[in-house]
Amino acid sequence: MANTRELRRRIKSVKNTAQITRAMQMVAATKMRRAQSQALNGRPYNFNLNYALRKLLPLVDIGSHPLLLGNDCKTYGVILLSTDKSLCGALNTNIFRMLTTSVLPSDTYFYTVGKKGRQFIAKTGKNLVADFENLDVVTFRQAAQLAKLVISAYLNKEIGEAYLAYPNFISTLRQEPRLVKLLPVSISDIEYRISEDKNDKQSLRSNDLKRLTINDKQTGEFLFEPDSSTLLDFTLNHFIQIKIYQSLLETKAAEHSARMVAMQNATDNALELVDDLSLTYNQTRQSAITTEILDITTAQLALE
Repeated sequence: MANTRELRRRIKSVKNTAQITRAMQMVAATKMRRAQSQALNGRPYNFNLNYALRKLLPLVDIGSHPLLLGNDCKTYGVILLSTDKSLCGALNTNIFRMLTTSVLPSDTYFYTVGKKGRQFIAKTGKNLVADFENLDVVTFRQAAQLAKLVISAYLNKEIGEAYLAYPNFISTLRQEPRLVKLLPVSISDIEYRISEDKNDKQSLRSNDLKRLTINDKQTGEFLFEPDSSTLLDFTLNHFIQIKIYQSLLETKAAEHSARMVAMQNATDNALELVDDLSLTYNQTRQSAITTEILDITTAQLALE
């Protein structure tokens, strides 16, 4: 059994750890509120853009734009969104496990955001084309740069399909890894995303769902300005940019949520360990005192 000095040292060390994890929990909670608000506020715009593109595609010549057509290249491109720091539970591990178990070709090109994703790609020996910094504040400029890089690779037939891997924010206690197809753009994928957003209670707030309820039976003639081809080109490029931007927001919300929960669990475990060590310390101290009293009593009896 450990002596009282060692137990006091361990209790002090665990208490210091609990203070650190509690402080990290408070910081993550503050960042989590802002990140969750940004992610939730961006979903209605993403929903409307999906609907607008779904209504536009049947009215234009799909074969007129290369982003709607496939190419002969068999190489895939994946934008991998991860975190820079750890201490966020199994958030990154779940994404990496999803990529490992997926049917992606071995020569897939990866575009990473975050140190953890870059380290995973380098460690597994996969093709790392570009790496971007995981900024504390998500900007649309970064999403536009990623979209430009992937679209350029697709148009140059360096990749045949493009995907987006990220942790989707469901709630504070739940984040799910997702692998979403970016290119080529298809009506079926857009319709799937619209139906998924409608069925997901966490995707949009109740007021937004009422406001965004759309009657698909509405008919009317569309007027394209300046023309349908220009509008289609802008909408498709903006669609890819918004999809990446919303995924960055979801990743940031999932990261801070997972880190807050992980630090809360670490704090609770540390405090529980302190209680156990304190009980052991009191038992050890009581045993030592009892032993000393017995020694004194024995010595006194021996002198009589």
